[in-house]
Amino acid sequence: MPFGSFLDTFPSALYIGAHLLFLAVGFWAVRRATGARYAPALWLYAASQIVFLLYFGGVITMKMAVLVEQTLIVVMVLMVASTTAASTRA
Repeated sequence: MPFGSFLDTFPSALYIGAHLLFLAVGFWAVRRATGARYAPALWLYAASQIVFLLYFGGVITMKMAVLVEQTLIVVMVLMVASTTAASTRA
């Protein structure tokens, strides 16, 4: 039995609630960072939470949700890093 299998015993509503909370944090972060050069990248975090909500809605598989979420996070990291690198050179 893989580590973490016990999480399968929790109701989906718990995970939906967690991802709604993470989505709210994403929106808060975007608002808080308004005007910062990296602020647009934070939208990708919020989008990643919507992807997981699509999984819980039965629209996509878990593997698709994880793949899209990780892709969005990698793009976000690249955007933040390139924005930070550009601002330190200027």
